[in-house]
Amino acid sequence: MPIEKKTKKYIINLLLTTVFGGVIGLINYLFNIFLARFSTEDIFAIYSTAIGVIYLLQIPATSIQNILTKYVGETSKGDLSKLKVNSIINFGIIGLILAFIFYSCSSLFTENMESFLQLILPLSVTLSLAFLSPISKGILLGKEKIIIVNLILLGETILKFGIGYFAIKMGGKLELLILANAVPAFLSLLVTIPFIKSPKSYKNKIKINYRELILMIVSLLLLSTPYTLDLILVPTIYKAEYGALSLIGKLVYFAAITVAYVMFARLSNEKNKKEDLKVLCITSLLTAFIGIVLSALLFFFKDLVINLAFGGKYSSVSIYFIIFGLIMTSYAVVYMFANFFFNKNSYWYVAILAITTILQIVLLKFFVTDFFSIVRDQIIVYIALLVMTVLYFLFNFVFKKDEQKSKKGS
Repeated sequence: MPIEKKTKKYIINLLLTTVFGGVIGLINYLFNIFLARFSTEDIFAIYSTAIGVIYLLQIPATSIQNILTKYVGETSKGDLSKLKVNSIINFGIIGLILAFIFYSCSSLFTENMESFLQLILPLSVTLSLAFLSPISKGILLGKEKIIIVNLILLGETILKFGIGYFAIKMGGKLELLILANAVPAFLSLLVTIPFIKSPKSYKNKIKINYRELILMIVSLLLLSTPYTLDLILVPTIYKAEYGALSLIGKLVYFAAITVAYVMFARLSNEKNKKEDLKVLCITSLLTAFIGIVLSALLFFFKDLVINLAFGGKYSSVSIYFIIFGLIMTSYAVVYMFANFFFNKNSYWYVAILAITTILQIVLLKFFVTDFFSIVRDQIIVYIALLVMTVLYFLFNFVFKKDEQKSKKGS
């Protein structure tokens, strides 16, 4: 049976993004390898905690990118010139206000973490830029300019590696390492935003639903907790080792979700509900395949990974590589389903994410006795999240739909 033209284009975009994502992931991986291998355990432990905070601070960026992608894709003949100006003004002001609040309240969560105080200013800058950096990429994805966005992301990653390299050469300067996660994306905005225009005949206003933006930020914030809260909640004595294991797990996770924004862009432009499910199916299968292959490679080459990544350090965690790789694969599949829910305005899923967050906090706070218990707790969290996500999908997008069809038929 011949493949439809738009399905073929979507598959090509997925494959291209997988290739770009592989290169980008490798560069990011080298960035973290250099830090883990050529810095002290203290610096790596602090950075592991800081990177957990960075992931949380960058949630607004992903949310804004998704919202812009969705509304640009849904609006025919939208005025992009007006949208980009309004977005820069509105999101810029919001980012500055929240960054100021974050900086002003820093003493509340650094009271017992003096070594973390020096990072508050760069983290505040990261939060502020997170509201501006995704604007150009969100608009381009709304127009399904997938190759252009991949090239932008590649450029950002190369620049991040360059900044990080100099920071490591300077003795692991933590402030610069933090900014390496924020400055490249902001510079790409400055370079690309002047070229984003629409024909003068395109007058339709692209409206941004800020209520939906807030819902998406909350949803993605809760969705990110399984791989961010753990870095914060893990006892200090295990932080360096767990940071190394988490780093390997994130290699699998981020490699597997590289195609997420391609799926979101396609869903935003798709009007057929059956095609929506096909898009989700194709993307989830590719995500699972990437994750399983990488997990298998980690299993067969765990000693090589330990030597290349950490110079032989943290060898005790290598036995958990395949387990962590597989649970991060399941988490990557959950991420695809979650993005499908958000694109369809199905935000009751937040309840499941909240339950998972509470479960993780309870497990890591009260049921940690040794390193294995941390891994065990994470397995419980990820399996629970996957099962509840699949049940939510079946109930809201399969069984309920079939029930509605049967009612119409009767």
